[in-house]
Amino acid sequence: MKPMFALGVRASWARLAVAFLAAVVVLTVVSSTLAGPAAVWVSIGVAAVVVAALVVTWRHEHVLTLVARLLPRRPATGVLAVAETTEHTTQWPPTTAAVRAHGEELIAVVAVDGRSHTPSVLDHNRVQSPASLPISVVADALRQFDVTLSGIDVLSVGRRRAPNQHHPYAATYSRKVGDHGAMGSRRTVCVLRMNSHDNVDAVQCRESVAATLTACAQRLAAELTAQHCPARVVDAAELADIDTALSAGVGEPSRPGWTGLHHDGGSITAYWVSPQDISTETLDRVWVPDCDYTATALQLRPGSEQSTEVGLLVRYATGGPLREPPILGLNPLSGRHDLGVRASVVDAPTPRLRVPHRRLRDGEDLRAPIGSTGVIIGSTMSGHLLLVSLANAAPTSTASVTVAGEVAQLLQLAMSHAAIGYQVLVRSSRPEVWRDATGAGLHIVPGLPPKLPNNGDGVMVVYDDPRSSAGSSAARAAAGPRAAITVRLVPARTASVADVHLEQDSENTCIIRTAEFTHRLNSDLSTERNLIRTQKRGRVA
Repeated sequence: MKPMFALGVRASWARLAVAFLAAVVVLTVVSSTLAGPAAVWVSIGVAAVVVAALVVTWRHEHVLTLVARLLPRRPATGVLAVAETTEHTTQWPPTTAAVRAHGEELIAVVAVDGRSHTPSVLDHNRVQSPASLPISVVADALRQFDVTLSGIDVLSVGRRRAPNQHHPYAATYSRKVGDHGAMGSRRTVCVLRMNSHDNVDAVQCRESVAATLTACAQRLAAELTAQHCPARVVDAAELADIDTALSAGVGEPSRPGWTGLHHDGGSITAYWVSPQDISTETLDRVWVPDCDYTATALQLRPGSEQSTEVGLLVRYATGGPLREPPILGLNPLSGRHDLGVRASVVDAPTPRLRVPHRRLRDGEDLRAPIGSTGVIIGSTMSGHLLLVSLANAAPTSTASVTVAGEVAQLLQLAMSHAAIGYQVLVRSSRPEVWRDATGAGLHIVPGLPPKLPNNGDGVMVVYDDPRSSAGSSAARAAAGPRAAITVRLVPARTASVADVHLEQDSENTCIIRTAEFTHRLNSDLSTERNLIRTQKRGRVA
């Protein structure tokens, strides 16, 4: 990646005319005010500064505009404000879609879940995973029969791990991931934008403007699902949840500055990617920095001659301002970080900020990473770390995991999920084994309530007694409250019907099995075994 040269010149005929008139006025006023030979040089110098401020750009924005934005120094209000949401229900297929409108502009949202329990391999500086969004399919949705959308924004937000206060293992886990864009949690949506004035003929043939846009959203969701990338149109309740997710790391009131958008909890720094650097590798690379939250906005706009133009914006939420880009080659949105935040919000008006873009080439296989990469399960026989998301990709769904092995395997899974932000509850018959692993995000509980907080979303429940896992799978599922992930220790050679099954076949190897794949992995449990031994020695003493 290579940043673009910061200085530039951008001038239309109207701006050149204004610059010429401003120069004439400055020359006239200064020369009439001052006397002597210095008056000529002073007037020329002032006129040159005025003209430069009008036509010279800094990172694709005029200097005069940047100065005008920074002078007020007022807190930015309404950075996360969105238009009111209404719901539209289609007759066939029966679907309820959330729609937002502002004047002639409307939006509908498609959530991209992807497949569940997909494996990811950390290979060199890339995360190799089948979980990806084909951008060409999204680009084709800009033009659907007689409808031309004004744009589609692919918005993603996520983070690699939880703060150290959540669990002390978080920093250690992040070092294991290293220089890779592996995300503990990530959510992706496609925001379809339509201008009703540009599609008058199409709207006349349909029930309403909302029905026209909803049909486009349904078609995109169906096309992505057919490409083995499950997607769906969201309703108003889920859209409100998406708003909350996309606002992660953004505090209000915020104070715009040259280096970022600052608030009491930290800073937001926005960057754009040089158009020639927009590639599948770059879309993966921008997730590498270990910060509080990362958000991306891939802007797709219809171009001339049936083409599609693509631009990429990324923002990082950190505890303090970033003096330098966290990745070499990013271009800071100097003085415009609030616009960068607005460009990654699901609101009806088309974002004021359009980052530099390039044309999407015919047949180009551009792909964006989606979904959680999961946690480290082990390493392949070639030595590459393998990660699997144990949770189901669709929100509000549940996943069952069985482990046929030693408690150290359970301990590793629990600590890894606490590190990426899960609230882990351990229902243990041997609580002394877990005592040194506890933290704000990992608790040993004597019992479980009938209903977990947030209906179990973001919660992992662990049962470490094989006797409690006896019986049918249906009985086990009904034995406890709903949680995003339920992990049970089972006897060896158990015929498990769980979504994910881990079978320890030797001291240093295990087999992971899902409905889609089976892999044999090297498993390093030395740290967890030492932790258990330490607890046993302390109990004997």
